[in-house]
Amino acid sequence: MTAEDDEWMTAGRFGASTLLSAKALRIYAERGLLAPRRVDADTGYRYYSPDQVQTGWLIALLRSADLSLDRIAAIVGLSEEDPDAAVAMLDEATTDMDRRTQAHHVVLARARLHLTKETQMSAVDTAIEGDRPVLSVMRRMAPHEMDRIIHDEVHHLRQVAAGAGLQVTGDAFGVFHAPVTDDSNGPLEIVLPVDGLIDGVDDVRSYRMTGGQVALRHAEGRETDFPEILALYDEVHAWITDAGRTPIGPPREIWHNSPRDDEPLRLTVAWPFAG
Repeated sequence: MTAEDDEWMTAGRFGASTLLSAKALRIYAERGLLAPRRVDADTGYRYYSPDQVQTGWLIALLRSADLSLDRIAAIVGLSEEDPDAAVAMLDEATTDMDRRTQAHHVVLARARLHLTKETQMSAVDTAIEGDRPVLSVMRRMAPHEMDRIIHDEVHHLRQVAAGAGLQVTGDAFGVFHAPVTDDSNGPLEIVLPVDGLIDGVDDVRSYRMTGGQVALRHAEGRETDFPEILALYDEVHAWITDAGRTPIGPPREIWHNSPRDDEPLRLTVAWPFAG
């Protein structure tokens, strides 16, 4: 064995030095996050260099904080060439984590009401909507895609309306035919109220939406974010059922401005009901 061979660390020794399991090392190697410096062509054994130990520890620390592999890869990639940028990304991750913790407090506080049967003052209003013509498209999406897709599709619907000589008669809204959560991608029907009906354009549907009674809960800023907004839907549903009425049809979100505006998002959760 040469002096150079003494410098290489086997995967087992490297894992022991960084507290990274063999499985983790394989995953990180496959992702290009922490590739071995040398792989024996005959045995397939992987060898690491001692100067990779610090990177291994950095990855272990970031992963223990539940950062995604993509985010870890970005931070590690900048760690040598631009440490300040890497620190900025780390600070951003910390801010996001604090934000998620606050969000979890909100939804868990709402869940607590289900367990304790406590009553809470509600800010729910009611209204009666008339039948109205609308343009709409149906889209599936993940929660992190919602802002972009809503913004783009509402813009598209406005273009279709203008091209057909229709006037927009109200704020755009979304009809949740199924939840949009980490476990479900909808579909969400994105709707624009207009003053008339037209022949369909591509996948844009034109029809008359039936009106009726709706329960309304206005929201803005952070409470419009996922998952906090689930607490608002729960509040509206509870208000309807506690009043002895029956929720009918899927719930909606009325967007009073674009989720991509510089100002905080303002919306109204609307749930049709009968009784």
